[in-house]
Order: sequence, then structure tokens, then C-alpha cells
Amino acid sequence: MIPMLLLALAAHAQTANEIISQAREAQRVHNGIQQMKMVLVSRSGSTRQRQFEMRIRKDADVVRTYVRFSQPTDVAGTQLVMVDNPNQVDEQLLYMPALKRTNRIAGRARSGSFMGSDFSFEDLEISDAGDATHALAEETAETWVIDTTPGSDSSYDRVRAHVSKSDKVPRRVEFFKGGVSVKELVISKTEMDGDTVVPTHTTMKNLQRGTQTELIVESYRLNVPAEEIPDETFTAGFMERSG
Repeated sequence: MIPMLLLALAAHAQTANEIISQAREAQRVHNGIQQMKMVLVSRSGSTRQRQFEMRIRKDADVVRTYVRFSQPTDVAGTQLVMVDNPNQVDEQLLYMPALKRTNRIAGRARSGSFMGSDFSFEDLEISDAGDATHALAEETAETWVIDTTPGSDSSYDRVRAHVSKSDKVPRRVEFFKGGVSVKELVISKTEMDGDTVVPTHTTMKNLQRGTQTELIVESYRLNVPAEEIPDETFTAGFMERSG
């Protein structure tokens, strides 16, 4: 989920295009199921944990993601669907069991916190739509540094990604507002599954609040049969029936 977001940080500048194309190919997942843990860490160091399953299906250039929380009980049954159509803002649908209805995440709601974490809904987006501009800011023997000025629909005024040359993974991403770095995402662990790089430990730090959220992949299966992830999974009707 989160690593796919980072693959879209550059799409227009030719050099950046080549880098992102390689990163997409290295981490390409057509159909996958992951069991994940979310750890919310407060300023004082206290933690809360949440469990969820993520299913990803890719058909042609469209990537669809389904998330369902199972623990703890106060969030169990909460579901999220994201649909990435290239060069468009992602479609996001959130089902809250307490309300028994599905809401579309759009406009200002995109900058809101996802499930009380340090990730916003905007941070989860995959596609690179709108009027964003991109440039290769720096290059070392180990890393490409890509600066992105997001489109007008973003709450950020700049995003800087540090992409590893060895495995094409964006190991560190900085998010800026008003010229100040407000968040930092770090991918600290990965695994290789065939030719695919799977980020297994991702941390989003809120530099202003002093909090952080860890996403840990506990198990995963890649290239699963499409019938295990049917089209209906990514619909409001499915979420409401499953709630």
C-alpha cells in the first residue's frame, strides 16, 4: 500500500521517469494478500496496535486495494477501498461499521488522519495526477533524490524522495508544508520474493507532534489467483455486506 504511493512521486521529468519506471517494475504486484500490523506510537512512547488485511489486484493499468481491520474491537469491520487509475486522483471509499454506510474520501477530507494514524488519506494515494512537477534534485553513488511539487489538490507544497539505486526502493521520503518538513517516511526492512521487492517495515513520523506509526507486514502471498480477489471486493456494496 504505502510503498506503491512512493513509486508515483515522479512522472514527468525524463530522468525521474526512468527511475520510477524501474522502481515500479521491481515492486510490481499483480494480485497479492498481506496480513499487516499497525503500531501507533505516542509522544510519550506508549503504543496501540491494530491488525488488518490488505488485498491488491491489478488489471491492465488499474490497481485496486482493499483493506479490512480486524482488531481491536473498536475498529474491527472498518474497510477502505482505493482505486488507482493512471493520471487521475485515486478514488477512496471508507466504510465505518458504526455508521453502517460508505463515504467517499475527497477534498479536504484527504488530508485527514487515516484511522488515527500518522498517515493521511492523501499519503495512501498511488497515482500521480493533476499539475504536479518533478525534478531529480541530487544523485549519489547509492541514491537518487527526487523533488516533487504536488498538484493544487495536495496539502503538501513539496515532497522529497530518496530512492535506493540497489533495489529501487524509496527508503526515505520527506513531506513539506510551508517550507518545513512535517513528516518523514522510512522503509527500514524489505524482502525479496522472486524479482519483487516487498517493503515489510515502514514508519511514518510526524515531526511536529512527535508521534509515529509503523506498518509491519506479518505475512504475504504474491501473484495469488484472481478468483481469490474478485471484482466485487472493491465495491461499496461488498463493504456494506461484509460490515
